[in-house]
Amino acid sequence: MKLNTSILANKLKSKFMFQMKKIVSDDLHLEHVLFYCDGDQMQSHKIYICTQKQVAEREMAVPEYTVLFCIGKVPIQNIEKGGQVFQLPEDTDPFQLFNAIQRLFDYYEQWDEKLHELATQEGSIQEMLDESFHIFHNPIIVNLADYFVISYSSIIDTRTELSSLVDPDAIFEYSREYRDTKLHQKLMKKKGAYFFPDYLTGARSLCVNIFERDRFTYRVTMVESLSRFETYDGVLLEHLSKYIKTALSKQMVLQTDMGYRLDRILSDILSNPEQDLKLLEQGFSEFGWLPSHHYFCITLKVAALDLENMTVRFICSHIENILGNASAFQHKNNITIFVNLTRFGGEIEDVMEKIVYFLRDSFLKAGLSNEFVGFEHIRYYYRQAVAALEVGNRRSPLRWIHRFDDIALDYLLEQSKGELSCEIVCSRKIMDLKRFDERHNTDYYHTLKLYVRNHLNAVQTAKLLYIHRSTFLYRMEKIKEITRLDLDDFDTLLYVMMTFRMLDQEGLE
Repeated sequence: MKLNTSILANKLKSKFMFQMKKIVSDDLHLEHVLFYCDGDQMQSHKIYICTQKQVAEREMAVPEYTVLFCIGKVPIQNIEKGGQVFQLPEDTDPFQLFNAIQRLFDYYEQWDEKLHELATQEGSIQEMLDESFHIFHNPIIVNLADYFVISYSSIIDTRTELSSLVDPDAIFEYSREYRDTKLHQKLMKKKGAYFFPDYLTGARSLCVNIFERDRFTYRVTMVESLSRFETYDGVLLEHLSKYIKTALSKQMVLQTDMGYRLDRILSDILSNPEQDLKLLEQGFSEFGWLPSHHYFCITLKVAALDLENMTVRFICSHIENILGNASAFQHKNNITIFVNLTRFGGEIEDVMEKIVYFLRDSFLKAGLSNEFVGFEHIRYYYRQAVAALEVGNRRSPLRWIHRFDDIALDYLLEQSKGELSCEIVCSRKIMDLKRFDERHNTDYYHTLKLYVRNHLNAVQTAKLLYIHRSTFLYRMEKIKEITRLDLDDFDTLLYVMMTFRMLDQEGLE
């Protein structure tokens, strides 16, 4: 593994006294250390050690990206681009210096070889992070672009003061404040190491974005919680991130091949309804979901910005953490959640009570299906939840939660119209009455509507209209004369009620 002058300066300062001619470099470009022999042609990206006796009075020229350790007074003629000179006292032992530098190469080379082994074989991301703890002395976390934590250093589990680094509630709070900002949009495109705003997390963090096909996919974050950052930590974190990317790419291939998670089973049912029920029951049983259990479905309306910022996965994970007996996943640009009420140990209202504040704080609107048993009709209850969200959001846009039972009648009426307009489907006689009012400045439409709503109770309707009962009866006679409706007939009454409801829906009343 290659080193840089920043690492050399930091690691050698406790054992040797030296001065540097230039500012240290962060680029990992130095390959190995050599003793300089008089007459040698120094090569770029190498480290040389020379003494005052070797060069006598001759001036030394340091080539590009070459590092020269000078023991004693060695005249320097020129230092080219990227070059560096360390000036040491003449009593410095060159062999001790050589060994110290070589041990640094060995130390980082062992780390690099272990990372390569873990990334290309059966190692986990956590093993790579734990292997890197002795390099950085700080915990490292790997997130998806939507803040979902996929791995972190084991040290976090052993130190209670570090637990907030991977706590879903804490992550959600700062991500919610940050994800809609211009800074977030800017940092999503950042290449190389950068500092994450400490005012959001409470600690300084060094981050590296990982891109897949030029799309921001993962973030590797090191938190300055146990040790102060060194100037070269950024470039070493970039080095680690390359191996993490290799391991993640390999794991994604394996996950795609396996494809056997609870959310995958549910998503497949919604996309491909013609599946063998027995096979589905076997798949669900491996997760403790049985045909005798009770379930319901939730659909959440996801904002376009959440899709763009890829926070959907995090929202799904957070809901699963809150409920514990649910599977949440993205389906057709919304979030779909199936909750096992039997394993949850409560009713639908108990479930919603646990997540209602999260939904409101996240500006998420929900559609709820009815409760059901087993898996045979699971996709129909998904459609219930979708209908509840869509119809409920149109009818009551200020409400956060829409239950299918609350919108079932509106849904039926919308479906009954098909491709026909409301005016064509509705009762012609009611439409005639409405037009009569417009021509003659009467109020027969409103009178009949209130009469039907009050279950054909003449006294109550007259009271609500603030008119005498005889005046109301006169109006009803005129209405019968105009419409010739027989409200004693059940089908006629039902049709009239549906007409009033549909006209209300369309804002045509």
